[in-house]
Amino acid sequence: MSPALTTQSGSSPQNIPFTDMSLSPCDKNDISKYRSLVPAVTKDNAYYVNASFQPPMNLRVHAAIDTFLDQAVETPHPKPGWQSTAQEAQSLLASYLHVLQESIVFTRDTTEGLNLFQRSIPFTPGANVLLLDSEHPNHVYGWLGLVEQRLEVRRINTRGETFAPYVDEKTIAIGLSAIMFRSRQMNDVQGICTAFRGRGVHVLVDIAHHVGVAPINLAEWGVSAAAFGCHKGLGCPSGLGALYIDPNVLPQLKPVPPIVGAGAIANLPSTLLADSDVRYYSSPQRYSHLNMSLIGTTALKASLKLLCEEIGMDRIEKHLRSLGYELARGLAPLGVRIVGSKLACERAPHLYVLALMHPDWERWFRDSGVLICVALPMWGEGFIWFL
Repeated sequence: MSPALTTQSGSSPQNIPFTDMSLSPCDKNDISKYRSLVPAVTKDNAYYVNASFQPPMNLRVHAAIDTFLDQAVETPHPKPGWQSTAQEAQSLLASYLHVLQESIVFTRDTTEGLNLFQRSIPFTPGANVLLLDSEHPNHVYGWLGLVEQRLEVRRINTRGETFAPYVDEKTIAIGLSAIMFRSRQMNDVQGICTAFRGRGVHVLVDIAHHVGVAPINLAEWGVSAAAFGCHKGLGCPSGLGALYIDPNVLPQLKPVPPIVGAGAIANLPSTLLADSDVRYYSSPQRYSHLNMSLIGTTALKASLKLLCEEIGMDRIEKHLRSLGYELARGLAPLGVRIVGSKLACERAPHLYVLALMHPDWERWFRDSGVLICVALPMWGEGFIWFL
């Protein structure tokens, strides 16, 4: 996409190379003292460079889970306390994302959050949605599942200029990731929302690779909805995600959620005996389940207090970008290229793809005790190794 659609607004760097001296390490952004909280990376000769898959758990989250388990076996009635912790986690999450607490609902994962919104948009046969051709399959398949209802799914070439030539009067939504899962491109979500939300086009964003590694302001971006899991940058166990919906968008959605349980009912009888007089919540609460992952929300609270309140998300992003700077500086003499844009504002702060084409690299890494995963050929350039 053109720079106009890949420059992430907000607190991220301006249009400077990701190898610019201003992004080099400095004492102010040094968070190395927190390394001791992650035993997996404090071992001798251990370097963890697969954060895109799932980062190792830190001791704060581990301790919170231990407490949860202790309460589960020692306390007669721990659930009310866990539910209170879930509310605190939701409040911390809303503060991090700069949105109202009631505009967020917990889900199982990114896929569930995306699907809940995708299946809540009313449309007539012949309507279309736009996606990048390299979008994550969980996002794409959610839309493709609506093709039988005659929704057209238009997949745009990643190297295209903008979405503009493909948006027409039948376009109901644009779906994209804030950070692409393969190229690690960081898209200009706010610019896309500014360009198309006013034309009645929803923007659904997958922020799974963005949460936990940089500041996020969903209200400023102007998205219709955003979904993510908490097991990547937030370092929680799998099984917990969240869905944000702009309160102004909610009245435009179908009144009945795609999945209906007691958690969606605003007038749930105190007897818990279902009544045919059904009134759904007028907030995203209508998408919630009463039985959320309470061990997950316990972990999330501990994670957010560490990342947002103690360390600071802005500091985390700057530290990660300084690591990218050091990586690029070390690779340059070896002639190893980092794939993607040279601009920091168009790159994820923590994910770097190296163009290591020769098959001997795989053997070298394995012999050196470095775990790697192999990517499929991308953009016709051969094999890329994700580290």
